[in-house]
Amino acid sequence: MMMTLFYLAFVALTVAALLWWAIREPGARLLAALLMALMVVPLPVFAGAVDEFMAAASPHLNQVIGLALTAIIGVVAKVASKKWGIEIEANQREALHWALSTGAQLALKHELTGRAAIDLIITYAKRSVPDAIGGLKPSAEVLTDLAQAKLEQAAAEKLKNLTTVGVDQLADALKRAAGS
Repeated sequence: MMMTLFYLAFVALTVAALLWWAIREPGARLLAALLMALMVVPLPVFAGAVDEFMAAASPHLNQVIGLALTAIIGVVAKVASKKWGIEIEANQREALHWALSTGAQLALKHELTGRAAIDLIITYAKRSVPDAIGGLKPSAEVLTDLAQAKLEQAAAEKLKNLTTVGVDQLADALKRAAGS
C-alpha cells in the first residue's frame, strides 16, 4: 500500500513537471504527452521493473516530495509578493495624488500662487502621506511637477464651478426680470 502511494505521488509530481514544461515550451507538447502517458499507464511488461524501482526509491521519495513542495511554495511566495507589492505601490501612488490634490485645494483657499502654492502643496503631501513618499521615493522635480499639475487641475475645477454658478445666477436673474 505504501509503495502504491509513493508511486502515485511520484507520478503526480512528474506529470505536473511535464505539464509545466509543455506549457512553457510549445514544441515539447508531443513529447510531454507521450511521457505523461507512459507515466500514467505503465506497460505490463515493466510492472516488475516499476516495483523494483519503487522499492529502491521509496526511502528517498519523501525527500524528493519535500524538495518539490519547497520549490512550489517558493514560487507561490514569489508570485504573491510581486502581486501584493504592486498593489501596495498603487495604494501609495493613490494616497500621494490624493494628498497633492488636497494640498492644491488648500493653496487655492489661501489664494496662494506660484512657488508659495507649490511649496504648500508639497509640504502638505509630505506631512499627510510620509509613508507613500518614502515608499515611492519621488525626486523633488517629480513632486514639483505633480504639485504644479494638481494646482492647475484644482484651479480649472474652481474656474469651472465659478463659471457654472455665474451662468446659473445670470439665468435666474433673467427669468426673474422676464417674469416681472
